[in-house]
Amino acid sequence: EFDVKTAFLNGELTEEIYMDLSSGYALQGEYLGRVCRLLKSLYGLKQYPQAWFERFGTVVIQSGFIRVYADHTCFVRNYVDGRKTIILLYVDDVDP
Repeated sequence: EFDVKTAFLNGELTEEIYMDLSSGYALQGEYLGRVCRLLKSLYGLKQYPQAWFERFGTVVIQSGFIRVYADHTCFVRNYVDGRKTIILLYVDDVDP
């Protein structure tokens, strides 16, 4: 069992998302009124749990695991000597 504290910041976005800059940034001249395009997930995005899960799944599958058909949060890797590694993913702190 382990806890990944900043897991959601590692998700890759699959759609274009733009945001206004917070009021703490003083923009002037040609930059006034512009928005920023996000290249990575941020806390608070409704897409961030899914983006992280897709990234996690890609890395685990590239490492030789197979996603269990009946439970998409479960990954299994079988070894030639009969050993087996099972990863069961549970996210306990997703904001509603």
